[in-house]
Amino acid sequence: MTNREPKLQSQALINEAMKIYRGESYVEPPKNIIDSGSCHTLSRQQSVQGVIALVHALNLTGGSGGDVDLYKLNYGYLTNPEVRAQINSILRQYGI
Repeated sequence: MTNREPKLQSQALINEAMKIYRGESYVEPPKNIIDSGSCHTLSRQQSVQGVIALVHALNLTGGSGGDVDLYKLNYGYLTNPEVRAQINSILRQYGI
């Protein structure tokens, strides 16, 4: 098995799980690799689906509640360079 094969297998499993969970709301992931120069091309629904996968992986009660909103955080961070710069600045300020 090459280094890429485990990643492809895990992506396929995650996408199958999202198809089961989201049903008709499932959206296909991007065909091309997404990097910092192209993450602004992700749709809101692709971002939402990514948060749902994270919520499941971490066994969180949800992606938003109380003072936590991973949906807005993820979408803003990935699609808005100014938001990303401000969040990165805050993280550096706190040594994260």
